[in-house]
Amino acid sequence: MDLKKLFDETAAASADVKKLINAVTDEQSFVETDVFLRTETPLGAAVGEGVVGGFASVDGLRTAIFATNPKVLKGSVGKKAAEKIVRLVNNAVKCGAPVVAVIDSSGARFAEGTEAVSGYASILRAFADAYGQVPVITVNKGDNLGLLSYLAAYSDCCIGYDKSVTATASPLVIAAKAGVAAEQVGTAEANSRSGIYSFTVKNDGELKRGVSAVLSYLTDSVRESEDDPNRTIKKAADVRGLISEVFDAGSFTEMRALFGKEAVTGLARLDGNAVGVAAFDRAYDGGRLTADGAIKITELLNVCENAGLPVVYIVDCAGSAVDAAHEGATIREIGNMLYTCAAVDVAKVAVVTGKAIGLGYAAFADKSMCDYAAAWPDAEIGAVESVAAANLLYSSDIAASKNRKKAEEECAAKYSEENLSAAVSAAAGFIDNVIEPEFTRQYLINAVSAFAKR
Repeated sequence: MDLKKLFDETAAASADVKKLINAVTDEQSFVETDVFLRTETPLGAAVGEGVVGGFASVDGLRTAIFATNPKVLKGSVGKKAAEKIVRLVNNAVKCGAPVVAVIDSSGARFAEGTEAVSGYASILRAFADAYGQVPVITVNKGDNLGLLSYLAAYSDCCIGYDKSVTATASPLVIAAKAGVAAEQVGTAEANSRSGIYSFTVKNDGELKRGVSAVLSYLTDSVRESEDDPNRTIKKAADVRGLISEVFDAGSFTEMRALFGKEAVTGLARLDGNAVGVAAFDRAYDGGRLTADGAIKITELLNVCENAGLPVVYIVDCAGSAVDAAHEGATIREIGNMLYTCAAVDVAKVAVVTGKAIGLGYAAFADKSMCDYAAAWPDAEIGAVESVAAANLLYSSDIAASKNRKKAEEECAAKYSEENLSAAVSAAAGFIDNVIEPEFTRQYLINAVSAFAKR
């Protein structure tokens, strides 16, 4: 084959994909591998095997990056394309480089039959080997149909473009079986609500910022902070406001915001130290944990374990949700979360800002699960909420009262003061300290510094 023709065809076919890669990586840092690999197929030449990949730097960090090319046979994946991807991922693991995968693919190159499926299996195996050894970020830019959709489960972070479509099969097939419009299947919103996407972006510039932020937490655990470590925090209207007060200014990157909404998870910094954050939004059933919320926290813990990051719990959880229709899922997923809470070998510190009732205490503040736990003075810690306990213990008194609501409130307040208060819990040894809310930032900084692995 004429070299100039080969070069020109390859350059023309890969121009758009290289533009994307160059937008994410540092200027002129991309070193492409397997540049001219190609297969002649009945549908035309698979230029570059429909994959552009190599090594580049992202904010100075050496990174392996590849992107499937929708202009080459609709980004379909065949045996040699898989070999190209696997070689790059394996080399990334060898040199300890993060992997960034950008997918825009219609699925398998079905003309290759079982060879194409075998290629998919080798990709999934390579990502399984990489996950936990190096940071892995998957980006769904356009279509991600078929087996590559499962890469989200092998990733520390899965980013979706707002117009992307990710599904295990053709949306037309799924829609026909479900009796819905194909346009409703696999959308970015649907994948955000189901917890597949960590967050979405609208353009390549936003993708660059997202990739840079996530990699900075996962690979650069300590940075100089411009925020005052002794800054007192102000009263916040909601949990996200509290997070913005406690952690370094502007450092919180939220993950899976539309999924399991009672749990708020993400990555942030405390005096420059990268940490995972798991908090609770009492606006959703008092912060009671659902199966989805448990999955969300489990995913965060796995990311932190992979990167060796401490975890900070901001606890305001009244236990687990009561949902008869999903009781099995609740047991399974919360059980899996509890196992992960106990198994991950990273520092875990907690501050109870509201309620830590039942599961809320056992999972996120008990000394068998946490290295350090503090509570605000008005926190409630115990087996059951004060109102429920009052109706169990003082039911006759409440029933005999002329003002049952007032009697219930008084009995609940009495029970809370005698059994659930932070002071009672601290005196009994269930928490380490009772702190004033304005000093939460300082206490957490010191606790993370004391217990985080060096």
